[in-house]
Amino acid sequence: MEWQKALKRICSDRRSSAVTLTKKSAQLLVQMTKGGIEPTKLIEAAEQIFNAHPAMAPLWHLAQLTRKYVESPKSLASALAQFLADMEAHAKASVACASEWLPEGKILVHSFSSLVFQSIVQANRKGKKFEVICTASFPGGEGISLAKALAKANIYVTLVSDLQAFAWLMQCGLVFVGADAWCEDGLVHKVGTWCLASASKQMGVPVWSIGTSEKRLPMSWNEKMKGEAPLLVKSHVPQDRTLYDLTEWELVTGTIDETGIHQLKTH
Repeated sequence: MEWQKALKRICSDRRSSAVTLTKKSAQLLVQMTKGGIEPTKLIEAAEQIFNAHPAMAPLWHLAQLTRKYVESPKSLASALAQFLADMEAHAKASVACASEWLPEGKILVHSFSSLVFQSIVQANRKGKKFEVICTASFPGGEGISLAKALAKANIYVTLVSDLQAFAWLMQCGLVFVGADAWCEDGLVHKVGTWCLASASKQMGVPVWSIGTSEKRLPMSWNEKMKGEAPLLVKSHVPQDRTLYDLTEWELVTGTIDETGIHQLKTH
């Protein structure tokens, strides 16, 4: 069946963002609903998607909506559509808040976040000047894509290897990252975030994370959230395939969402 192939592709996708996977997942669930797929299989599919990407909070919310409305196809389709619309509206509001707040100067970013990208671009259009230090963000190299996008938007950007970021930290006014999830214990984000935040804490460089309410995950960090990164090389050499790590809230200066700027009490 086509929906089973689509489900498999979503579950095996290790490169797309949480936003992209959420849209694809919601569309698949709606198609399954319209196709008359039985409720138990809908719930199984939604939970299978989240279990394949346990660090991505929006997918958890999709699973909850599916379970709640599964007996009413129209209600489920409507709830999923509203969730996507809300997420998009919240993203725009978060970016608006961040672009107004974002201080000029040198910023270090890690991994690819559409909200980070849009915030910097919007702030630049308002006349703010930035120099962005962008880590390559391996494994996966999402930071390379972000650096290219920023350069195309006429933002002054320097692409650096992940380890080089530590040499640049002292020159930066802040570390600005997205979020795959804001869980009870802290920020879940691309592996390497914890190391950068730990060093930033020692150097007195603030760490800010931008997201939306859909990124809030009402559970604690667990080992499954580490995910499975793409292979660095196709080889029998043992590889650490950790994809995400946890940055405890005490290392995060604040968060930005659709409701505004929130400095954490630990700072």
